[in-house]
Amino acid sequence: MSYNPSGRHAQPSWDGSPQTPPWGSTPAPPQQQQQYGYPQQEYPPQYPQQQQYPQQQQQPPWQQDPAQSGQWQPTVHGTAQWQRNNAGPTPDDRRWAYLRHSAGTSLRGTNALHVTRSLERLSSRQQPLAPHGLTLFFVVEAPSQHLGFQVLSASRWGYSGPEYDNLVAFLTGMKATAETFIAQHEKKKRVWDPRDPDFLMVNVGDIQRSDTPARFVGLGVETLNTDSRQWYEVVPVLQSSGISSLQAMSYVPGEGAIRLVDGSEIRVVRDETRTGRGNDLICNMPLDATQIYSVTQNVPEKMGVQLRQAWPAFLDLARTLQNHLNPDGQVW
Repeated sequence: MSYNPSGRHAQPSWDGSPQTPPWGSTPAPPQQQQQYGYPQQEYPPQYPQQQQYPQQQQQPPWQQDPAQSGQWQPTVHGTAQWQRNNAGPTPDDRRWAYLRHSAGTSLRGTNALHVTRSLERLSSRQQPLAPHGLTLFFVVEAPSQHLGFQVLSASRWGYSGPEYDNLVAFLTGMKATAETFIAQHEKKKRVWDPRDPDFLMVNVGDIQRSDTPARFVGLGVETLNTDSRQWYEVVPVLQSSGISSLQAMSYVPGEGAIRLVDGSEIRVVRDETRTGRGNDLICNMPLDATQIYSVTQNVPEKMGVQLRQAWPAFLDLARTLQNHLNPDGQVW
């Protein structure tokens, strides 16, 4: 069977028709068992319990002092104190907001590329890729770029197999690899670089070390397994439909998460079939430095089942890398 049959708009047979997709209707997310000993975390509610507003007799509510009236005020992170006094964003506020947004869009692009590369390997009968990947983020000085810096990303994809197909096992294995390389370098009083060809942890993206020093700023994880579709269930349908690898990006959703050294947590969603794309990126800190108020998001609460269960293992790996590569959390 030809992988790309003739025709300009080859699509899966279920697209554009009321028929149920070959894998059936979208089931409710299964309650998966805990894996590898990681307990399911309980997360605090997204918003504090709102208090009843006291009745004001002397002045209109908008003239009352919020501190005296007892009204709840939006949570504002310490890196954006200008929001309390309307002094305007500082240069650091602008840099961090731009960094968060850049890292999120970069991971979403990596997840889309993951789809195309996986299908290309399947069509050429090469060893298939696993549905999960890691991305390390670095910052280098770039006076000609916006705000004077550039975000680099280097990713790790693995071949399909038990150690890579299970997300928790994948993250746990990467942590063990990182700890081994870190221990070897610390004995020589050196700092390990995950892009070092002799101790390589990444294989896709900006893996070439430049002359300009790069500073580690965070870690991301992305997956082609979502609550609506599992990668290995979608592959046979895509292959039988004969759509191209580029077209497949529109039919295979993805998800990811990022942890930066300042404590920023970002959830990334890539789903081209959704009508609204306003929540493609959510963060527990501002993604736009000009926002007067930024509602704090509980990022793990918004994740899909598999990514949420793997979140503790992901945080362990992120802390391991940060403690060695950027223990002070300095970026600028």
